[in-house]
Amino acid sequence: MYLLRSFILPIICFGWAHFVSSAPITPSDADLSILPPRLTTPTHLLKSIPGDFNIERQFELPIPYLPEACFVNIIAALRDAASGDFAGSMPVANYRTTRFLQPLVKISSPNQADIERKYLVWGLFLTAYYIRLDGGFHFSLFSLRSGGEEVGIVGIGGPRVAGGVYNSSLTTRPPSSNNDFTISRAYFGTQVIRKAAVFMTIASALMEAAPPPLHTRMQSTWINYMQNEQCAFVITPSQMARSAAGPFFTNEDLIDVLTKATDYFAQDDVYRQMEMNVSVSGVVVAQAVFLHRSKPGFAEMVGVEGLEQEGEIV
Repeated sequence: MYLLRSFILPIICFGWAHFVSSAPITPSDADLSILPPRLTTPTHLLKSIPGDFNIERQFELPIPYLPEACFVNIIAALRDAASGDFAGSMPVANYRTTRFLQPLVKISSPNQADIERKYLVWGLFLTAYYIRLDGGFHFSLFSLRSGGEEVGIVGIGGPRVAGGVYNSSLTTRPPSSNNDFTISRAYFGTQVIRKAAVFMTIASALMEAAPPPLHTRMQSTWINYMQNEQCAFVITPSQMARSAAGPFFTNEDLIDVLTKATDYFAQDDVYRQMEMNVSVSGVVVAQAVFLHRSKPGFAEMVGVEGLEQEGEIV
């Protein structure tokens, strides 16, 4: 109740709330295609999210935010949710980045207790998808529901909720991580990729990367894309990383690559195809690329037949 009061009281004072009675967003409503960490034929279902999980927008206010600020700050929260035990929990918290101080992305629960990470991973992704779908880049409150029960709350904008405020730089690795981990990037080609397509691809990749343990070794090409979006993410571990000697490329490294990519795109304000070389102690352990899906020969390159015919690319 504390959280709802902290949102509703300012609304009553100003008297200009716009309450929403929209139907919940469920995975079956979202026409997405996401490839798991191996080359397979894409499907039209978001299999990563159980069918009984959905989000509902409880209310919104006409306080607008930059779309890229919403995406980047949601990704900061999603990175944190993906960087721990998927079966574990997280405390109430507020997220923003040093690049975008607003809007705060606030995670909470009905009774201010810890929230299960899996619900936050799914809920933050669907929040990004929802605001992308309807252009709702403004103050919003979403209820995360599993089996009809409210299991978490995500707020976009407004005052902070109880809990810490995390000012993420999107570039700092956890103290336990390998500090010799470096990434270089280079843009190529002239085709512009829509900002929303880039950030939604990163968000969907983080969601797919969340369940495996952080120190799981990655040993095969990993592809992630969403149907009806221009962008695709492809990453391949080097021969050295796949050997018994190492250095290795882990799931934690994958999450860091996606986080760094978010910062690079936002910092450079360049939304073209980008190649990234990932090194540990000077040894290249993986190569990643963000591609425009209409690139000639892309389907053949990644080994997925008919990819360019999978729905309309907008």
